[in-house]
Amino acid sequence: MGEVKNAEEFERILDSLAEGIGHDERVLANKVGAEAFKKIMQPKVPVSTKAFTGKTVHLRDSLVTEQHPNGSVAVGFTAKGHKGYIGRFQNDGWDVRDRNGVQHSHVPGKHFWEESVKEAKPVLAMVMTNAIKQAMDKKVR
Repeated sequence: MGEVKNAEEFERILDSLAEGIGHDERVLANKVGAEAFKKIMQPKVPVSTKAFTGKTVHLRDSLVTEQHPNGSVAVGFTAKGHKGYIGRFQNDGWDVRDRNGVQHSHVPGKHFWEESVKEAKPVLAMVMTNAIKQAMDKKVR
């Protein structure tokens, strides 16, 4: 039977792998995934023909990523730009009502969020897997 050389180094690698993916590695993978999703979705966000000046931010430009304490990273519209509700109307559609509450028509949604999710699934799987692999490779070295 052969002898295990560098047994201490081998044990260190096994201990490091046994710890699994830490909080920092999860946050990094989530950030990479969120940024990839944002890049996919940004061109799909409807563009207004209205000229925006001053403090008003265009819906497409108010798309941000936000990291939460639990390690998750969310993609959405910034509260500072006050555009989240407009994004929701554009995505889901809305019923047009007059001042008396009578419904006149329905404006269909553009469903850019759902299209982005469909398109992003394989890309997110790839970039997040690569981020996790890189984190694991650092633990092995």
